[in-house]
Amino acid sequence: MSVNKSGTVIAAQCNGIYHKPDCLFCVIAQMLKKAMRWIDLRGAALIGGMIATLLLPGGCQTTNSADRKVSAFDELVFGVTETGEGGLTEADPGIRLTRWRVPLRAHFAQPPPGPVAALGDAVLAELAAITGHDLAMAAPGERANVALVYGDAALLVRTLKAMGARIEGYEASSAAYGFCWSTHWHAAGEIRRAVVYIADADVMPDEKPGAVAACLRHEMGHVMGLRFHAERSYSVMAAQRSLRDYTATDRQVLRWLYHPGLPASGARDQVLARLRDLPLDP
Repeated sequence: MSVNKSGTVIAAQCNGIYHKPDCLFCVIAQMLKKAMRWIDLRGAALIGGMIATLLLPGGCQTTNSADRKVSAFDELVFGVTETGEGGLTEADPGIRLTRWRVPLRAHFAQPPPGPVAALGDAVLAELAAITGHDLAMAAPGERANVALVYGDAALLVRTLKAMGARIEGYEASSAAYGFCWSTHWHAAGEIRRAVVYIADADVMPDEKPGAVAACLRHEMGHVMGLRFHAERSYSVMAAQRSLRDYTATDRQVLRWLYHPGLPASGARDQVLARLRDLPLDP
């Protein structure tokens, strides 16, 4: 639910998804469209729809609105999602803001095919541009804190062991069945190292063009601090991956996550209170 400046709780529904109108015109437009449908005047309904389109730039409110992006941040960073009744799932008080503070340096545990290596470079450069954080492939002789493993389940296990991880058994089996996977280590709100497994496209259960790109962007989103999945397909972080690129909402959430105005290792209520004062992408 959303509360407007006067303190009134308002919500409109479009295509089965709850959205929050940001202005009186939005509410009037939605009411007009519903009234026209109710009296079943087809010509009038068409006119009403045209008027509503004019009053609602861009049509119904989408995840581009400030409220929806704040909700996306809450979902991807703190794991709090909207219920079907318009409420929220219960927040875990132990989950706090988690992100990188030191430069992120990645390397492939073994050289991947050329296109995959180029994709790795591109995704790191993309994330650096979005967040403003220092991300890059490790230079020769430079210590890496993120290991990328492509298409080799046994190498994944060896890499995890080398980084001191306790192997629980599902890591290799998940990789063998073609699932992408990642884990990271953090303390006091700081992510310090991570491992990403990129499945070979030939064995992915959802094999399709762009599957490797979708996999890498999704897992690197987790590595950057988006710890939870999106319940809907507005984000590359959806558990059932249908997108291969970061969406406008993903970019906004990542930009906010690395904004210096957010408190280090902040609690949910503290972070969300600051979030509304931060810049919003056009």
